[in-house]
Amino acid sequence: MLVLLVLGIILMMAAPLLRRYRLRSPALAGGASAVLLVAVVGSVHVDPRIGQAAIEANRRQYLYVLACELPVLILALVSFKYFKWAFWLGWSINLVFALYLAAIVMWLEFFWHW
Repeated sequence: MLVLLVLGIILMMAAPLLRRYRLRSPALAGGASAVLLVAVVGSVHVDPRIGQAAIEANRRQYLYVLACELPVLILALVSFKYFKWAFWLGWSINLVFALYLAAIVMWLEFFWHW
């Protein structure tokens, strides 16, 4: 699931580069749907061995991912034919989400110790 999450975020970050091939809206929609798939599968399949508090924390995080990426998917689908500004709004929401995830990874990797 981690590979699918990373590929989805990379696909969405590279979406503006695909303007020449008219694939920027499909790339944003595909990346958002991949990240949404990770959130749905992660919230449905829980491991009871990690404890109730960890399950609830993971569920809250998956709901946050769902709340961030569902508007990106809707805006990407709207930007196929109608509004080109919807692509940039969705892409900027995704950029903020990717920066948030990068900050969490940096904090966990370098500043949080067991």
